[in-house]
Amino acid sequence: MSMKITDRLKAEHGVFLYQLDRLEDLALNNTPMDVLAAVVETIASAEEHHAMIEDRVLYPALVKANGGEFALLRKARAEHVELRRLVTRIRSGVFDEHTVCAFAGLLRDHLEREIHGIFAVAEDLIPPDTLAQMANWDVDHLHEAAGVPAPWAEAPRA
Repeated sequence: MSMKITDRLKAEHGVFLYQLDRLEDLALNNTPMDVLAAVVETIASAEEHHAMIEDRVLYPALVKANGGEFALLRKARAEHVELRRLVTRIRSGVFDEHTVCAFAGLLRDHLEREIHGIFAVAEDLIPPDTLAQMANWDVDHLHEAAGVPAPWAEAPRA
C-alpha cells in the first residue's frame, strides 16, 4: 500500500518540530531579530503550504467522513488563523523574541494535536486506500482541473 496522507503529514510534522526546537534555542540566546525573522520565514513558508494541503484535502475529507465539523477540527482551523497572524506580525518587523516563542509554542502544540488527534481520527474514519490516494496531492489538482470533485472532497455549498 502507498503512503497515506496522514503518514506524509506526520513526517513533515517531525521536521517542523525539530526546526521549532532550534528556533526556540535561537530566540532564547539573544539572536539578532533579522536572523530570527529569517528562520521563522523558512519554517512559516513551508508550514503555510503544509496547512493549505490540510485545509484543502484532509480537513474536508474529515468533515465528509464525520458527517460534519467537530471541535478538534474547528480548533485546528482556528490555530491555522492564529499562526498566520503571528507570522504576519513577525514579517512586519514589529516583534520580539516573545513573539517568536509564541509562534513556536503554538505551532508545536498544533502539530502535536494534529498528530495525536486529527490524524488518529482521520485514520479511524477514512478508509486506508482513500488516505493513500489523498497522499498524492497532485490528484487533488487533477480532479480540480478536470472539473470533477475528488471523492474525498466536501460537496459544494449552495
